[in-house]
Formats: sequence, C-alpha cells, structure tokens
Amino acid sequence: MKILYLVSTLQKAGPTSQLYYIISNLPANITPVLVTLSQEPAQSRLNDFKALGIKHYQLNLSRLEGVFLAKGKVKSIIEKELPDVIHSQGLRGDVLASKFTDEVPVLCTIRNFPQLDFPMTYGRVIGSIMAYQQIRALRQVSQVCCVSDAVKDNLEKTYNINDAVTALNGVDTLNFYPADSKQKSSLRKTYGINENSNVWISSLGKDNRKNSVTVAAAFKLFLTEYPDDTLIFIGDGQQRGECQKIAAESSQFKFFGKVSNVSDYLRMADYFISASRAEGMPNAVLEAMSCGLPSVLSDIEPHQEIYALNPNGCVTFKTESDTDLYSKLVELVKFDRQCMADATIAVVNQHFSSGTMSKKYQKAYHEVVNSNG
Repeated sequence: MKILYLVSTLQKAGPTSQLYYIISNLPANITPVLVTLSQEPAQSRLNDFKALGIKHYQLNLSRLEGVFLAKGKVKSIIEKELPDVIHSQGLRGDVLASKFTDEVPVLCTIRNFPQLDFPMTYGRVIGSIMAYQQIRALRQVSQVCCVSDAVKDNLEKTYNINDAVTALNGVDTLNFYPADSKQKSSLRKTYGINENSNVWISSLGKDNRKNSVTVAAAFKLFLTEYPDDTLIFIGDGQQRGECQKIAAESSQFKFFGKVSNVSDYLRMADYFISASRAEGMPNAVLEAMSCGLPSVLSDIEPHQEIYALNPNGCVTFKTESDTDLYSKLVELVKFDRQCMADATIAVVNQHFSSGTMSKKYQKAYHEVVNSNG
C-alpha cells in the first residue's frame, strides 16, 4: 500500500510532530510519499523526515502560486506514484486533497475547532472564510480523522459531519520520558533553576489561545503561599510582554523563549500548567504527561477528555479564572506527586503512544481502500 501525505510545510509544530509519528511507525508494507507545497520555514523538521529515507516532493510554491499551480503539480505526482490513499492535514492540504476525491480515496486529519481557532488566529472575517473552506473540503473526502472525541463531537454538532472517527494524538515516549533525581538535578544546574524548589512549566503560544496571562496571574497569587516555587515559560508570542509585566521582575518567573529541546525543560520540571482557550488534542500536554508531570488544565473539552482518562494525574480549573487556577495549584501540591506521575505515565502508555496512534491510521487506510474498492 502506498500513502501520499499532503501538507503545506514541515514547520516545527505539533501537527508536524504527529505526522512524523505516523510515518516513522509505519510497517514495511506501507510506503509513504511526502508532498510539501511551500518552501520550508527556518524552523523546519525537514531533515528529520529525510532521515526516514522516504520519497519527498517539495513544490516550493508561494501561496499565490499554489492557487494556480498546485493542483496540476500534485496531479502529476499522483499519476506517477499511483497512491492508494491521499492523507492530508491542515487547511491548504485538505482543500487541495479534496480536489482529487474522484481519483484516489482521501483521508483528512482535523486537529482543531475551525469556528474557534481560525478567527482567534486570523481575525473574524478571514478566519470565518478559512473555516468555511476547511469544512467544505472535509465534506468531500472519504474519511475524516479527528485528534480527539471533542473535535469529532464539534464536527457533528456544529457542521453535521457524522461519519468522522477519532485517532488520538500520540507522543514519542522514547524522547519524552521522566528524569530520575540525578538527571533532574543536572538539568536544573545547566539552566540555572533552583534544585530544591517545585518547578512548574507552561507554554507561551504565538497568539492568545494559550491564555498565558491567566497562568502568570494565578502563579503570582500562588507565590504568596509558596514563595520558593518557580514557573518556567517556554515559547514566545503575543502575551509574553503581559506575562513579564505580571511577573514584575520576580526571579521566580523564568522566560526561556523558543527552545529546540523541549524535553529537557519538561524533565527538569515537577508540574505542568495549560490555560488554553482552544485545542484539538494538545501536544504540549501529552509531552508533559509522558515526562511524568501532573497537570493543571483549563476545562475546555479536549482537556476534559484527558482528565476523563487520567483523573489521578491531573486537575482542571475554570478557563479564564486565575483565582480558580490559583486554588487548583494549591490543591495539587498537597497530593502525592509520585502517585500522580505514575498514573499519568500509565495513561500515556495505554492511550497516547505514537505507535498506538500510527496503528489507528494504518487501520483507517485499509478501511478507506476497502470501502472504495
């Protein structure tokens, strides 16, 4: 069986990591062919995919060129490679893949809530147009795979797309794993973090979806009771300046910006916080869980889904409420951290390993081929 994967770029981000997990765990009887539409950004995982030894077509089209040229170029690749299935992800990939449904079965992965995510990122008008384009594409393809039941439920309730299936996001447990006490101590020395305090970690996103201001405000309250604890922010984005103002130069807040070795930062931490307003199935949370970190999560639906699977390893708080988050931080430190860590790792191994996720897609490929045979 041959699968043609169609994406915009291999930019370092959660969706690209998930694509890598799918492809790197394929068995020998499934041949992947990767097609990327645009030039790679500075932060790209292209070399990681090259190391897999797979065939890769890089079209290097601008967005404008893509409107006029992408369909013809991809059609030529399809005629040459004769794939059994096209698997797309992302708006541009999905829209383009949907144009070939008469020739090849198409499977799309959706990782978001279109009516929420696109307007948050691109503004109400452009975002609404993008959401419409994606949903129109999803209605035309053979199979839609959702990264969480929450995403699947949203498609059903909001768009009346009722035949989607769920393939939970996965995490690379060989790269994201707990540190022992010696490793944690060494990492903290390397990054200048107090070896004796509890360390919390959270992600700063490029826009306000991560809701990092709520995290900073809650942690400032938390420091009045636990003044030796430390909060690490990794990533960069719109809310960094606001978070730094809240921190008011406190040495208990650490801003590391964009980092390439996320696992190091997770492995030297004790707890993880996500106050996100919208997610599909958050990679950051899964990576933190795989490193054994008990988590405090906003009560959006995908986080509730994680909580349902991992009630002994995380707690949830009211999204947007810094006071409720503060109370949950206080609550969490009173639990047995190691018991929560053990429960969290067990859940990752059972439900969220990258190998398990890839097998779900492999099953979907066979089902799509059989149903279109």
